[in-house]
Amino acid sequence: MKRFWDERTLYLLLSGGIALVMWLYVATAQNPVVARSLKVDIELRNLEPNEVVVRPSPKSPPQITVRLQGPRSQIALLTPKLVDAYVDLSGLEPGEHAEVPVIVSSALDVRVVDQKPSALLVVLDSLTSKRIPVEVSLLDAPPEGVALGGARTLPASVTVSGPSRQVAQVRHAIVYFDTASVRQQVVASVQVVPADAAGQVVTGVSVNPTAVAMTLSVRQAVISKVVSVVPTLVGTPPQSLAVSAATAEPATVTLTGPSALLQKAETAATMPVDVTGARADFTRRVALQLPPGISSSAGQVAVNVRVGREMLSTVFRNVPVHAVDVPAGTATRIVPDRVVVQVEGPQDLVRRLTAQIVTIEVSAAGLGPGQHSVSPRVILPQGIRVLIIQPAQILMTLSPT
Repeated sequence: MKRFWDERTLYLLLSGGIALVMWLYVATAQNPVVARSLKVDIELRNLEPNEVVVRPSPKSPPQITVRLQGPRSQIALLTPKLVDAYVDLSGLEPGEHAEVPVIVSSALDVRVVDQKPSALLVVLDSLTSKRIPVEVSLLDAPPEGVALGGARTLPASVTVSGPSRQVAQVRHAIVYFDTASVRQQVVASVQVVPADAAGQVVTGVSVNPTAVAMTLSVRQAVISKVVSVVPTLVGTPPQSLAVSAATAEPATVTLTGPSALLQKAETAATMPVDVTGARADFTRRVALQLPPGISSSAGQVAVNVRVGREMLSTVFRNVPVHAVDVPAGTATRIVPDRVVVQVEGPQDLVRRLTAQIVTIEVSAAGLGPGQHSVSPRVILPQGIRVLIIQPAQILMTLSPT
């Protein structure tokens, strides 16, 4: 009796297995497994509230090419909206993150067999903001006989927000207004432009409010103008030293005053900065030299002075030219055989330089018999450089002896 049930169970199991295989065969034949590639936008998720994505650019979301495999009935339903591709930014601090995984999934019965890229370079920056006073820059001259009063804005300052690196570049909040046709008091809404120290527009930041109400009274011939700051230096460093550079920070200021004085003004000079006895770089805060009636957006500027060895230039004439690397058994003729050389270097080195120390060579290496135009080479002590050599080409004639 037991053997009968064992054989019966075996037959039942065998029959069930055969039926399952046949069902799978029929199902697969009618709905085979296929693959399909799609391009899907990558979402950036879980960004911290105080951070912003610098790269990839928010204006053009990155894409991933993903290859999915599954039953043909499921693959036929696939659209980019049914595929989820994202990068998880949670826990990432400001800075560069080279390999942030791209996670791909789908609500359909399919699986991901390939994806490009598998990771993204993500650059994050912290969000910050600062308050900046609004400066009014009046463009062009008013009509003849029209006198302009002072300009004021409401509000008097704006908030600049965005990635910390961009916000740090903003030094001015400027509103521009053309006064070419102004004949009476002006009340207008004017766009605020965030600008750097050089007056160039800074992109990637937001300004709140984006526009301010500007009031310009017709009272006296007054305009505003953004000009460059020019450091004024007096005195000289100790012997053998010289000023190699002098820059102002900010590099530009907004001047306000009578149009007759500002029309031709292109720069604003600083009060004198004495460099007497300076042996190293230094920074000094000074006021600007402004005519009466002219005001500036900056009460003082920082003048950065760089001090180095004083440079000197000198000319050596009739310096002989020597042929080198001449093959044995070869005669040479050089035209011209003397040149003029102008050199430059630290004053103490150039003063000790003589024509006998300057060596001019033309190389015959690799040249065969005949005439050749070659460039002379100047050999000088270290720290001295060539400014001009005339002529720049030498005619060398090689002939067997």
